Amino acid sequence: MALIEFICPKCGHVTEELVKSDGNYPDCPKCGTKLVQKLSGKCYTNCVGKGGGGCSGNCSCCHGCK
Repeated sequence: MALIEFICPKCGHVTEELVKSDGNYPDCPKCGTKLVQKLSGKCYTNCVGKGGGGCSGNCSCCHGCK
């Protein structure tokens, strides 16, 4: 089980829920719409230079953040 932050695509309500990793997400407690996982930050690749992504936090595959 994982604690995931969700956002309602209809009313914008943000909540954290403890859910199974089966992708069956709960409904919004305010309006009843199916919640979606709230993603924040940037999307990173495995390594800088391989696919044009940003920092992966794995400095062994680059020269560190500048």
